[in-house]
Amino acid sequence: MIAVPIPTLTDEQLVAHFRDGDDAAFDEIHRRYRPALLRFATKMLRASGHDPDDIVQDAFIRAFRALRCTDAPMALNAWLYMIVRNRALDGLRSSRNAVQFDDGLSAPPDWRTDPAQQVGDGDELRRIVDEIGRLPRRQRIALVLRELDGRTHAETARALDTTVSGSKSLIVRARSNLGTALRAA
Repeated sequence: MIAVPIPTLTDEQLVAHFRDGDDAAFDEIHRRYRPALLRFATKMLRASGHDPDDIVQDAFIRAFRALRCTDAPMALNAWLYMIVRNRALDGLRSSRNAVQFDDGLSAPPDWRTDPAQQVGDGDELRRIVDEIGRLPRRQRIALVLRELDGRTHAETARALDTTVSGSKSLIVRARSNLGTALRAA
């Protein structure tokens, strides 16, 4: 049996290899997604004082642990963005909820935050990620590149080997399909 070079594997194959104990597969996931996730975290954390590198590193640590805890199929790209988004939001919330005292110590986070609302928000986010994973492949890629990675229509078109109008059409259909699926759920 001829071994396939790790960089040529699909996301699904990388996840399967990693779950089978091949740490080099996770190295490839890191290499493949770190730059885009760092751009995404940088945009989310703009002028907040939080370090996007720390958020992305924490997200990869969480992904490393979580990938081996389940054999459930997943849309790796959307799942990684969700982890980074959640970690960035946690950082933004903690800085917003902290009260600075003169001695530089912070007060604990706001105790009035409704735990039921937090659980509901997490459930909704999981539904959105699941539905993004069910979109047709090209629509999913276009939506993630444009909405999560912040790429321009021209960059998205190049990545998908299509025209700018083709890229825009894919994104419109992805948004429409996602909206329909979420309303039905």
